[in-house]
Amino acid sequence: MPQKVYNNVEGHRLIDNKRTVEDVTKFSPPTISHPTTAIEKVAGMAMDVDMPDSTHLEAMELSIVHNKGVNCNYLADPGKHNLEIRTVRQRYNVAKAEIEHESVKYRFVAIHKSTEPTDIELGSPLGATEKFSVVRYEEEVNGKVMTIADAAAGLIRFNGKDYTNVIEQMLA
Repeated sequence: MPQKVYNNVEGHRLIDNKRTVEDVTKFSPPTISHPTTAIEKVAGMAMDVDMPDSTHLEAMELSIVHNKGVNCNYLADPGKHNLEIRTVRQRYNVAKAEIEHESVKYRFVAIHKSTEPTDIELGSPLGATEKFSVVRYEEEVNGKVMTIADAAAGLIRFNGKDYTNVIEQMLA
């Protein structure tokens, strides 16, 4: 029987260079996108195809929205940041009719790119959106690493499978 599970974020915490950052209202993980090569229509093809290269990734950007709470000022520091976003998801398992919880952690080595102050509105907090260029990305669910993308190490791994080593293994 198929198992339907509904997930809701129940809580989150941001750590920036070993400092807990408070009053973070939104975190937007980067889009993981492979570069593509256009294969234009040839005899027998009904359309063009953008063929993804599974051994490389496009540059990634993440953003963090905050209301200038405790340690938020450090997010705008130029240079490298070691960021960890810890979340707890509540899962409703329809097949078992049970409520469960799971840990999801995102870890990044990232370089600060920009600060976008929020609009000034009466009754609204005076916060900002920080944007970062990602050098390393890691996602862990319940202690199991699901995704790693590390530009410096030349590593792309999804669900335990290494997509960058394939080429080297075939050339050996």
